[in-house]
Amino acid sequence: MTPHENAWMVCNAIATISPDDYLLADLSRDYPGQLPGCQGQTPGHHRLYSLDSLPPLEQLSGSVVVLAGLSGNVYFHWMVDILPRLEILRRSGVDLDQVDWFLVNSDRQPFQQATLKHLGIPDHKMIESDRHPHLQAQELIVPSFPGYLGWLQPWALEFLRREFLPLGDGLSQDYPERIYISRTQASYRRILNEAAVTELLSHHGFVSVQLELLPLAQQIALFANASLIVTAHGSGLTNTIFCRSGATVVELVSPHYVRHYYWVISKYLGLQHYYLPGERFGCTPIRQIMYPNPLIEDIWVNLEALKNMLKVVGVADQQQRKERQR
Repeated sequence: MTPHENAWMVCNAIATISPDDYLLADLSRDYPGQLPGCQGQTPGHHRLYSLDSLPPLEQLSGSVVVLAGLSGNVYFHWMVDILPRLEILRRSGVDLDQVDWFLVNSDRQPFQQATLKHLGIPDHKMIESDRHPHLQAQELIVPSFPGYLGWLQPWALEFLRREFLPLGDGLSQDYPERIYISRTQASYRRILNEAAVTELLSHHGFVSVQLELLPLAQQIALFANASLIVTAHGSGLTNTIFCRSGATVVELVSPHYVRHYYWVISKYLGLQHYYLPGERFGCTPIRQIMYPNPLIEDIWVNLEALKNMLKVVGVADQQQRKERQR
């Protein structure tokens, strides 16, 4: 990159601008992202062009690697869309030890610090995008994105497993094979009748866990040892990256918000992946007031449907056999 190229970013958009003021489309993104094969979104629609002006340009000495990206402070997007960019730099011959700064999304999370530290990038080299929304560096290094937004590539999956699976090795704790991941700490997409769901699952040997309370190494070990995982759609399922082949995932979803993200990971790893849609809310106007965006819609699990799903994956039958043997 030349000293005159600069980067601009806000919460839901990032742009890399050439010295002659052209948007570098392959290094710039905003919502909504595209799926493979989809057309209709052009660089000319980028949010950058809707602005009257940009924040004041800040010049930084030294070299800056731009890692900030769409929702880069969300665990899923951090692991899938951001971290593999470091592998792209490594394969391109960039010596990360010689980089002065790494620009990441604002509101840094513990998983960002833990993963970067494991990759040899110290915390004092990280700078945040809200404090540096429009910058120009002596050397601006902007790696390509690894693929379509939220679509994990096979080489990136291999990179993540190679780098981070060893963190879970050797932990002395015994981990349950059947886990239910609770989203009670989340602000949206929660299970409204979670008490009934966890009670039902507990009769089949499931242990309820809150990933927010666990360090990264324990989360990795938990999923690496699990044979069956039940949870609502959310970033916790990112850890399916570390599952062993043959494990089963039951993803609880809103009927209005079903995404491909974790199904793709399951297909790569040979996992059995099932979707269980929640109940539809009867009054559409009230639902639209409560959940103006389907992304945030909470989920009411039909318990009979969940029981049937357990039969499909063989859990209920196993439990019944055990009870008959007692």
